[in-house]
Amino acid sequence: MATRVGNSQNQSMATIEKQLVEASKASSKEQIRQLGRELWSCDLGLKPQELDQQLVRLAGLLPANLAEQLVDAFNQARQGPASAKDAAQSQPSGVGAIGTVHPALAGLEPRNVWLFFSDLARIPHETGNEAGVREYIKAFAAARHIKCEVNDVGDVLLRVNPDARGTPVALQAHLDMVCVSKDGAPYDFAKEPIHIARDGDSIHAEGTSLGADNGIGVAYALALADEWQGPLEILLTVDEEQGFSGINGVAPDWLKAKALINVDSEEEGFFTIASAGARDFLIRLPAERADPPTPVQPMTLVLDGLKGGHSGIDIVHGRTNALKAMGPLLAAAKEFGGVVYGLQGGTAPNVIPSSARANIGLPPDQVDAFRRRLDELQQRLVTTEDPGLKLQLEAAPETRKPLSAAASAKLVQLLADTPSGVITASPRDPAQPFVSNNLGIVKQLDDGNLELTLMSRSPASAELEKLETRYRALATANGAAIEAGKVVPGWSPNYQSPLLARFLAKYQETTGKEGKVLEIHAGLECGALQTKYPGMDLISVGPDMSGVHSPAEKVSAASTERVYKLLRDVIQDLQK
Repeated sequence: MATRVGNSQNQSMATIEKQLVEASKASSKEQIRQLGRELWSCDLGLKPQELDQQLVRLAGLLPANLAEQLVDAFNQARQGPASAKDAAQSQPSGVGAIGTVHPALAGLEPRNVWLFFSDLARIPHETGNEAGVREYIKAFAAARHIKCEVNDVGDVLLRVNPDARGTPVALQAHLDMVCVSKDGAPYDFAKEPIHIARDGDSIHAEGTSLGADNGIGVAYALALADEWQGPLEILLTVDEEQGFSGINGVAPDWLKAKALINVDSEEEGFFTIASAGARDFLIRLPAERADPPTPVQPMTLVLDGLKGGHSGIDIVHGRTNALKAMGPLLAAAKEFGGVVYGLQGGTAPNVIPSSARANIGLPPDQVDAFRRRLDELQQRLVTTEDPGLKLQLEAAPETRKPLSAAASAKLVQLLADTPSGVITASPRDPAQPFVSNNLGIVKQLDDGNLELTLMSRSPASAELEKLETRYRALATANGAAIEAGKVVPGWSPNYQSPLLARFLAKYQETTGKEGKVLEIHAGLECGALQTKYPGMDLISVGPDMSGVHSPAEKVSAASTERVYKLLRDVIQDLQK
């Protein structure tokens, strides 16, 4: 690595930023490259990590082609005589620098879509931590002189060419992602990037969820904003994956367009016009604790190897819920004279838990017998949908008193009685769910009590209201308290939608295939938009994805390109 030396000019960061903006207006690549070299060589009094953060910020002010020049020149200066390729490979995270296409995505089209997706993967953006990507988008807009508005909850609205001729069209995606690591392995999603990998046409992440839901939608929107001449409104919301506070915070007069394309769907050729509503429930179980009646060996019981997945899209497959499956395992431990210290698992209400961990205690002379029982239970729990289920029992230190016999019995009963999966099938299509529930999270609170988080779904709000009565009775019977969240409205279908007709026609024209009209059992923000903007024409589209909300998440590169072209064609037709 080249040694940094003080520059006699001792430029300030503000001066470099000002010169970058001027060079950007002149589209001068050589000036940009010179400033990249100066950024490295100037004595700015910054630590290397702080300097990298400034590079990221400055690159975000530039158009993609110029940002790449800035980063490349900076890296060459840092590496001395090393080539740009060597410099890119030297990035400590292995994910490349802001403003460049991730090495795993090199050569894919549309290039801008993959460039913006690469940048999103580099910036942590789990639900509740969207500030970084919001600042990135604000810088993107400033560099292109696009009007950018941010509301009180943190949603972003870009008004692209608002005075241009043509019918305004809105695009909508969400900024947050569900962060899940394989088998619950430690991963700091607040600081670490997503490590993108590619296997032929399949784009995935190494050991974590990818964030194609909804990073591809955001990348689509930014790529269109970067090239489009007509009027666009781009609404990018926060907190879609948990509380819908972002879309709920959208004012009913913020959008001017009468037609909106949501880009948060997951199957090419399927055009979504309706979605389920949802409701969260919190059940808090008092954790009365007492000394064990006999000496016990503290142990950790781990259940993992499950597929997990999206609690709306994947709930119909009958996948095993790790927390639900812990019920009979804890009951078995109690049969052997064991005690329960605690239970934890799950990452989000809308994710089917793929792993769970229980802290138990067993009489020393019963450990071997319990291991044999676990072998039997594992064989019973393995299914064709989840053949990878594994049970592990290991000694582990424990400082807490265990739950009392009564408290642990109530926990086991709650796990047994809480529904998991499809509750009621669709009356129109018995193969599809109408009402479902996911036991998403179990954790110990600061006060020592246990909290269970449920997410229920149905297109009928009345069904979600009924579930409150059912869950309240369940909680009361076990001495627990319950808190019911607000009903997130579903999205009612409009089969006469002009947007739907245009997409079906254009899809038929470009592919020779007949598109399918879809009503899904997942939540889309179109339901809230329909309430706020009566009469707005709404549709949701997206490329082929699978395994969302899990480490198995992947997206098709070829499908991503085709759907982007379809979006362009339809919007172009709308604005003729």
